Amino acid sequence: MSGARTTTVAMGLLALGAGALTARSLARAPQVERPLPPPPAAVEHLRPPVVDADFRPASRGEAAIAAARVFGMAVVLTPDEAAVGDFNGDGSPDLAVPVRPRRGQAAAVADPLANWTVQDCEASPPAPHPVLAPPSPRPLISETEVLLAMIHGYGSKGWRDPEARQAYVVRTGIDGGWRAEPQTARVSHVPAGLDVRDVLASRVRVGAAVFWRGGAYACRMEEPTSPRPVAHR
Repeated sequence: MSGARTTTVAMGLLALGAGALTARSLARAPQVERPLPPPPAAVEHLRPPVVDADFRPASRGEAAIAAARVFGMAVVLTPDEAAVGDFNGDGSPDLAVPVRPRRGQAAAVADPLANWTVQDCEASPPAPHPVLAPPSPRPLISETEVLLAMIHGYGSKGWRDPEARQAYVVRTGIDGGWRAEPQTARVSHVPAGLDVRDVLASRVRVGAAVFWRGGAYACRMEEPTSPRPVAHR
C-alpha cells in the first residue's frame, strides 16, 4: 500500500514539474509576427523572371476566349483590334481589348464582388507613386459604353495562360481601339521613367494614352500645349 502511495506521489510531482517547465518556456518564447500578405499588384512582382515571353499579336478568337475566361458572359468584344504588351511591368504579356457590357450585364460588370477591378481612368491623375486611399464605390456603367479590358499575363504565356485572371476594366471615355507602344517611344506626354515596357496609345484620339502607375491605370487624354514663343521687338 505504502509503495503504491509513494508511486502516486512521485508521478504527481513529476507532472507538476513538467507543467512548470512548459509554462516557463511559453512565457519566455518570443512572439513572432506574421507578415501581412502583399497586395494583388505587388504579387505580380514577386513572381520569378519571365523567359521567352510570347508577345505575338492576339487574334480576335484568342481575345474572345481570354475575355470569356476572365469575365464570363459579362462582356462582348467590340470590332476594334486588341493590343498585346507588357503594360504592368512584370515581363509577362498582357492583353488590352475594347469591350462592351453584354445586354443586361452592365450591373454585373460593375459588381463590387466581381473578380476584376473597375476604375474611371479618364479622371485618374498620373501620380508618381501609388496613393493609398479608401476604396471608392465602383462607377456606374451603361450597356452602350465602350470599356478597355486589361488582362494581366502570367508567366511566359502571358494572357494566353489559363491562370491569367487578374483584370482591370478601365473607363477611358473613348470609343475606339488602342495600340501598344514602347514606353521608350515617349508616347504623347506620358511621364518618363515608368517601370513598364509598353503603354497604350489611342487609335482615334491624338495624344490619348493609358499607362500603369502601380496598382491602377492612369490616362492622359489631351496633347500637351507648348508654350507660345515670346515675340522680340
